[in-house]
Amino acid sequence: MKSLLRLTLSVLIISLVACSILQREGRYFSHASTISKVDAIGSIPMRISLEQNWTDQTRMDFWFTSQGSRIIPYSWFMWLEQADSRALFRDAGHMEQLRYLPVASSAVNPAGLPIGFALDTDTQTGDAWLGLTCAACHTNQLDYQGTKILIEGAPTLANFVLFYQRLVNALTVTGKDDAKFERFAKRVLASDYSAESAAELRNSVLQISLAVAQRQLVNALPATYPADFTSYARLDAFGNIQNAASAFALHDLTNRNPPTAPVSYPFLWGTHQSDVVQWNASAPNTPIVGPLVRNIGEVVGVFGDLSITEAPWWQRVLGKKNSYSSTVKMLGLGHLEAWVKDLRSPQWPQQYLPGIDATKAAQGSVIYQQQCASCHQEITRSDEGQDYIAVKTPLIEVGTDPAMAWNAAHHKANTLILEGTKKDIIVGDKFSVQAPAIELAVNGVVGLVLKNPGEALKAGLIPEEHGKRSLLADELSSIEDYLQVNLAAREKLTVATKAASLLSESELHGLVYKARPLNGIWATAPYLHNGSVPNLWELLQLPEERIAEFWVGSREFDPVRVGYRVDQGLSKYRVRDDGGEVTPGNSNLGHRYGTELSDQQKWSLIEYMKTL
Repeated sequence: MKSLLRLTLSVLIISLVACSILQREGRYFSHASTISKVDAIGSIPMRISLEQNWTDQTRMDFWFTSQGSRIIPYSWFMWLEQADSRALFRDAGHMEQLRYLPVASSAVNPAGLPIGFALDTDTQTGDAWLGLTCAACHTNQLDYQGTKILIEGAPTLANFVLFYQRLVNALTVTGKDDAKFERFAKRVLASDYSAESAAELRNSVLQISLAVAQRQLVNALPATYPADFTSYARLDAFGNIQNAASAFALHDLTNRNPPTAPVSYPFLWGTHQSDVVQWNASAPNTPIVGPLVRNIGEVVGVFGDLSITEAPWWQRVLGKKNSYSSTVKMLGLGHLEAWVKDLRSPQWPQQYLPGIDATKAAQGSVIYQQQCASCHQEITRSDEGQDYIAVKTPLIEVGTDPAMAWNAAHHKANTLILEGTKKDIIVGDKFSVQAPAIELAVNGVVGLVLKNPGEALKAGLIPEEHGKRSLLADELSSIEDYLQVNLAAREKLTVATKAASLLSESELHGLVYKARPLNGIWATAPYLHNGSVPNLWELLQLPEERIAEFWVGSREFDPVRVGYRVDQGLSKYRVRDDGGEVTPGNSNLGHRYGTELSDQQKWSLIEYMKTL
């Protein structure tokens, strides 16, 4: 049955070549002017917020400012039922089961959706869309003895793949089931309901059901991977971004790579201050344009609808071959980045969690300097707003799972319409028939920046405090100048990888993982970049002795081992397959630092890390 399903999906992908999620016709019956506030469905929990240098207004803005992501029409999500029941999809209990964070209705969250589920309005048509924003993946809640603590910027425990699978199923069933569709249509159309409008709506539902199913198919895993491989608290976002460019933007759904390297969602505090971002340290954080470029890439990966097509004839006469379009909202990204710049790490809340043993922590501080500080530099809380240079540890040295770094560097895709054009549009060699998949995504992002240079520059300047600019910002005058600096820095970061790949693609030389300061690390389980280690205690065990199977999805915090409970949850994380072999992407080996310490020393080190 499973192999038949995979075969069916492959056939569907081939039959949908050249289709684009942008090529939608028909009315969507979800105009911004018709979206009214409704009560959230189900119980909204009371949560405790910690001091992280944000006001309540900043929190709300970060949760619901649109970045241009569009999944389905907003009113559809308001009234869509779950596939197997009459309960609404947005029901708080259902969304909590998926480990998203339900909150009450408000002016900016009219449907009472979870944190990070934003209303996006098309400025030209007025259509209202549901999309995701940063907060959906970078906000979390940990529970301890009945207290629910909200952590801004922390990695979510959500299961995005399961969420999307259920959304696709719900839309598909709604389009096919007469009774379910009738209930849906009467709610969506309200006073505009008629047999004719319902028929038109049904046609639109079928069209968009197909479009959202395309994304699920393009990002499907090989048949050899278990269904719960991605599961809770991790996602192959890099793979999704690559496919958004190679398959969707270039309009060939077979031009894809399977997203086989899911990773933990990184925590956000310190992101703006680091010289590089991404687990594999592949994106330079150069002034003005660096944060904008990485954020546009992120939106492209979460329904930003990037499209690259042949330019109009009059532009081709002027030497411009291709045209770039997207729903990305750069000004929204500028504001989101500004808020992230102000975000600070959470301090261990001793009023809600067991107190820190000061004696042990003092002993652990000395051990940290000996065992950890050379990679994970210490930054005092008063200096968290200052820039820092992250340590890039060679993969062959750290020894952790190579899948993310390997896929990012070695996934290839056909260049199609981009063949013969400059890799980075304004600089770089010309694309040949094939190229690294991530370079196609970079090309698309650069194209969007160059399409709206004034807006891009304005968005890039928003995070600069009170209009102050860095020295580099004072020296440069155009977005093209900032792009040149960013692209040169990106090229420098990948030189070692490219050189190594020329020698042998079976080697890991040239690949690195980023080591960050560990401020707030206590609130960011699971650990290692791929989430293969559930808590700090297990991280300090010899790699071959770490637990290889544990529950994920539990919010219940373990303040002793520092992580979430592993004896309860919603899904099992398994390092090894049924044959006893390590599943690629799931290895919990490597990072041997501190593993030779005595148990007493390990507990002291953990106690100290609670203070960070």
